[in-house]
Amino acid sequence: MFTPRKVIGLIIISVFLWTSCQKNSKVFKPTTTIIDGQFTSIQGPVIIFQGKNEIKVPVDPSGKFRIDTKLEAAGVYKISFGFDALSVFLIPGDKISVTGDVRTLLSGTKFTGDHANENNFLLSFENLKQTSQPSDFQSFFSQSEEEFITAIEKRTNDLNQHQQEYQKQNGPFETIFAEIISQDLKYDEAIVKLNFPIYHKYYNPDQSLQLSDTYDSFLQNTEIDSDESLMVPNYKQFLGSYLEYKAETDSTLENTPAAEAKFNIIKSVFQSPNVKDWLLYDLMSQTLDMSVNNAASLIKPYNDLQKNEEYKLEINNRFRQWEPLLKGKTAPDFVCTSIDGKNISLKSLEGKLVYIDVWATWCGPCLRELPYLEKLQNEFKRDDLTFVSISIDENKTAWQNMVKEKGMKGLQLFSENAWSSPLVSSYMISGIPRFILIGKDGNIIDANAPRPSSPEIRQILSAGTGS
Repeated sequence: MFTPRKVIGLIIISVFLWTSCQKNSKVFKPTTTIIDGQFTSIQGPVIIFQGKNEIKVPVDPSGKFRIDTKLEAAGVYKISFGFDALSVFLIPGDKISVTGDVRTLLSGTKFTGDHANENNFLLSFENLKQTSQPSDFQSFFSQSEEEFITAIEKRTNDLNQHQQEYQKQNGPFETIFAEIISQDLKYDEAIVKLNFPIYHKYYNPDQSLQLSDTYDSFLQNTEIDSDESLMVPNYKQFLGSYLEYKAETDSTLENTPAAEAKFNIIKSVFQSPNVKDWLLYDLMSQTLDMSVNNAASLIKPYNDLQKNEEYKLEINNRFRQWEPLLKGKTAPDFVCTSIDGKNISLKSLEGKLVYIDVWATWCGPCLRELPYLEKLQNEFKRDDLTFVSISIDENKTAWQNMVKEKGMKGLQLFSENAWSSPLVSSYMISGIPRFILIGKDGNIIDANAPRPSSPEIRQILSAGTGS
C-alpha cells in the first residue's frame, strides 16, 4: 500500500529503554544528556528525538542541531529525520556528536564522544542486518523446514560473529548495551522463524507445509510475556509475528476473524500489564486502519481490557473519526470527472452495487491489482453492479494515457486535487490501493473492502447484494 510520500512496510520504529528491572542494569537519576550534530539533506525545519515523549528539535539551514534533554534510563533511542530514523545508544549524562547525510544514514554517519564505540557498531550492525536479508524472498520462504532452519541459523551466526569481531577491533561494549544486543539477536531469529509458515503459504498457496512437531520449540527459550523485554529493540516486532503465527496455526481459532483471534490470544496469553496494554493498542490501531467494521466489534471488549488511559483515549478518538464510515452509514457523496469529461457523482449511481478502486498510475500495488480487477469485471457482468476506478494522480494526462493504453474497463473517473480531494478526506484514505463497496441504497457496506485479488470479494459479489 502506498502513501503520498512513503511505503509502509513491516518496520516498527519505537523507543527502547533499559532500566533497573534488568540484570546488571543501573538506576539513574534524571541527568542532562546532550547530542549535537549536523546532517545534510534534512527535509524540514525540525527533527524528532524519541524518548518517553517526542521532543521536536530545530535544525538550522546548514543541518546543525542540538538535543539537550534529561534522561533517566539507558537504552537505544531514536532520532527521526522525517521518514528516516537513526538509532542512538545513550546512558544518562552522555555527550555525543554525530554527523552524516540523511540519504546514507547507515553508511555515512559517524559518532564521536561518549559511547561512540557502541553507536558506530549499531550503524554497522543495522547495515549488516539489511544486507543479509535474502535477495529472493520467494525462494527463501519456499525452502523445506530443514533448509530454512539452516539458513536462518547461519544468518544469526554471521551477526554474532560480526559483533565479536567488532569488539576485538574496537574494544568491549558497555555491559547494558551488550545485553541489549544479545537479546535483540534472539528476537531477530525468532521473528523470521515465526514468519516462515505464513510466508511459505503465501508464496506456495497450492502446497501444504507440514511442520515438524518440534518446529516451534525455540519459543520455549524465548521470553514471550515480559514488561522488561519491551525495552529490547526487536521485542515489539516479535510480538506482532507471534500473534500472526498463533492466529494462523492454532486450530481452535481456524474460523475466527483474524483481529478477533489475535484479541483472544492477547487476553488469554499475556499477563504483563504493559505488554498487554501495548498489544491491545497496537491491534486496535492496525484494525482501525484495515477495517472499521472489525474494529467496531472489538471496541467494547478493548475498552474493558485496556488499562492504559492514554492508549484508550487515542483509540476511542480514532474510532469516532472512522465511525461515519461504518457499515450501514450513508456513503459520503463525491463528484469526479469521467474519462470523457463529464461530472459523475456517487449519488447518481444509487440503485446499483458500487465497487470502487482508488488508485494512481505511479502506484505499484495498484497496478498489480488491475488484472484481477479486469477478471472480476468479466466475471460479474450485471446491470445492478458498477465497477468504478478513481485516480488520485496529480498528472491528469498520465491517467488519461494509461486508461486508453490499457483499455481499462468500468467507469473511469479522475479526482481533482489528488490527496487533498474531498474523496480522500471523506473516506479517510491514507494509502492506496483502497477499495470501497457501496450498497444499492447508497449506504456503506465496507469502507475498506477486500481487494480484487482476494477470494473474499468474489464471495461478496456472488451473493448479489454485497451485504
